[in-house]
Amino acid sequence: MWTVEEARERLKSYGAKVTIQRLGILKLFENRKDHPPAERIYNEMRESFPTISFATIYSTAQLLQDAGLIQIITIDGKRVFFDPNPEVHGHFRCEGCGEIFDFPVEEKIVDQLKSCTTHNVSRVQLYLYGLCSQCARKVEAGPGRN
Repeated sequence: MWTVEEARERLKSYGAKVTIQRLGILKLFENRKDHPPAERIYNEMRESFPTISFATIYSTAQLLQDAGLIQIITIDGKRVFFDPNPEVHGHFRCEGCGEIFDFPVEEKIVDQLKSCTTHNVSRVQLYLYGLCSQCARKVEAGPGRN
């Protein structure tokens, strides 16, 4: 993970302006382990920046992804989520509770996926779907046995 100061320096070296709103978004992502949806980041930012727009959230998120600081996750087709962990890993979405979990992916698997095509692959996102262990236990227990 990165600190706000490290992220600030990366943005500067990337040639991006470090605005107060971008710093606010960086502070929201710092040391975060969850995968907040865009709406949550927007609502959290409105506490300090009441006039901030969704467009600012999305454009800043795209900039942060391009700079290698976060991942934008489109795992459910309805909402956009952000992952402050830019390291290579996959995401599992529980179809029961909707929670998103990280899982490790070896770098060699990513390299194999990239080599499966003649196209120039810039990034790989791996999504798995199913039931998390907690939801699977509820299904196995049956109705009324939670």
